[in-house]
Amino acid sequence: MNWFKSDFNIRAWRLIEKYNLEKAPGVTLIYGSEGVGKSTMLRLLYQRIGVEKRGILTDSLSFARQYAYSAQENKLNMFRQRYRSARLLLIDDLQFLGGKVKTIEELHFTYEYIIGNGGKMVITLEANGPQLEFLGERLASRFLSGMVIQIDRPQVSEIERFLTEYCHIKHLFVDKQVLTAISERKANLADAIRVIEQFIQFAKSQQDALSFQCFEAYWEHEEQRINRLADPMNIIRVVALTMEVSVEELLGPTRKPKVNEARQLAIYVIRTLVKSSFPEIGKHFNRKHPTIILSFNKIQEKLLEDEDLYKKYCVILNAFNV
Repeated sequence: MNWFKSDFNIRAWRLIEKYNLEKAPGVTLIYGSEGVGKSTMLRLLYQRIGVEKRGILTDSLSFARQYAYSAQENKLNMFRQRYRSARLLLIDDLQFLGGKVKTIEELHFTYEYIIGNGGKMVITLEANGPQLEFLGERLASRFLSGMVIQIDRPQVSEIERFLTEYCHIKHLFVDKQVLTAISERKANLADAIRVIEQFIQFAKSQQDALSFQCFEAYWEHEEQRINRLADPMNIIRVVALTMEVSVEELLGPTRKPKVNEARQLAIYVIRTLVKSSFPEIGKHFNRKHPTIILSFNKIQEKLLEDEDLYKKYCVILNAFNV
């Protein structure tokens, strides 16, 4: 994506291409939805300036892991010397620091050292707005005090143009109808690339050309595969169908016995197949985790006593090839 520029990302690209370490603001925040090129831009900025100017390119999870390891191994001085002496610190995917209180505090001190010594930071955030509340008021206000740049969602026509250029560079002869179909069904560039690559592998397995007819076969195959994935929303959909209630009822506030039993079963299956935590499951049903734990325990007892319910449980598991 380093060669694709269009209206949705042009401001961010201009920043990367003309970034001047001496004249740039202390902090630059680039935010936007998934798959619009934020990580690519950071890598290019690092290659262009960071390599020669004592730059560091990392992501928030790596920063958090390195900090935790250094604290555990009594090597915080080495960690801090490395990061706080950087002239340009580039941090990707800031959103993953949510809830990591100690790491956020460490990042705050890192910011103060870097800026205090004339260094700069460029950070990216996967979000629809510059929402940094999870960092705490002090650090959020400092990050928002610099330059804030949004990357918009690309239009359908932009995604199609991107795919056309991508296929040209890769020497791929793909039916134009295929590129149009992907552009209409995917909302970002990363997903569009993923579909193209998967489609190519599918066509190879079928010994077929990259035609629109082959793409339709691939898309049907992919939808069936996705529907068989044991993820929470698929489980909720299958449980609702099996228990003869609607998804809206299952996720809603109603306490009708039939719906309540179906909801308990959905919670149990999600916990069993996906291994999600009780708080994570609670988010899907807009309920607190003690309620989720109670529902899990109740249905576990029912499954031992109610043969008809257990058969329905087996039908649900079979839908996911379990």
